[in-house]
Amino acid sequence: MHDSVRNYWLTFNEDLEGHTNWMYLDVKGWVSTSVGIKIDETVRELSAPTPAERAASLAQARRIAWRVGNEEGEQAAEAEIDAEWDRVKAAVEHARGGGGKGSWFDQTAQLRIDDAEVERLVWSRLNQMEAHLRTVPNFSGYDSWPADAQLALLSMAWAMGPAFADGSGWPNFRAACAAEDWPTAGEQCRFNPEIGTIVIRNDRDQLCFRNAAVVAAPDSGFDPATLVFPEVATAG
Repeated sequence: MHDSVRNYWLTFNEDLEGHTNWMYLDVKGWVSTSVGIKIDETVRELSAPTPAERAASLAQARRIAWRVGNEEGEQAAEAEIDAEWDRVKAAVEHARGGGGKGSWFDQTAQLRIDDAEVERLVWSRLNQMEAHLRTVPNFSGYDSWPADAQLALLSMAWAMGPAFADGSGWPNFRAACAAEDWPTAGEQCRFNPEIGTIVIRNDRDQLCFRNAAVVAAPDSGFDPATLVFPEVATAG
C-alpha cells in the first residue's frame, strides 16, 4: 500500500473501532480487541460458539500477550486467557453498548494488553489482510490504485474480513474495481448493518472512492500515492 495509507491507518480506524487494551464484544457479539481485531471464530452472530469454534477462538486469543490486571501485570496463563474469553463471550447483553473506554468491558476486564501489543496486532492483521486482497483477480491493479481507493478497500476488509470479495461475492463492486471505475465502486461499497459506526465507515469509504475518481482523471494534477481523505478532492 502507499505510505500515505499506512501512515493514516490508525487515525482512520481508531475513532470507529476504538483503541482497546481489553477484550470486548462488537455489535455482532464477536470477541474483539485492539482496534477492532476479531478474536472469535463463531459463525453465527450473537450466539454461543460450538466446541470447535471455541477452540479455534481460544487459539487466537492465546497468541496475544495478555497481562493480568493491567498493562504492566504478570503474563497471563492460558487458563486465565480462556476464562476471560469465555466471560466476555457470554456477556451478550452488553454487545451493543460498545467496548470503548469506560464501557462495561473496560470496567470489568481481568486481562489487558499494552499499547505496543495493540499496534503489533494492527500492523500484523493489516499486512495479512492486504496480502489476501492481492489474491483477488479483480483487485490485481491494487498496488497502482490511488491511495484513497486503497484505503477504502482496506477499510471494507477490516470491517468484513479480507475474504468478503472471494468467489462470487460482491460482483458489482469487484467488477467496478477491476475496471477502476471508482464512482461505481463508491456506489457499491456500502455494507450492513447500517448502524452506529458502520454508517460512518460506509460514508468514509464512499468519499474515498469518489476522491479516487478525481485523482485518477487525466491531468488531474493529483499524486495517486498521496491520500486526499479526509479532504474532498475537487477537479481542477
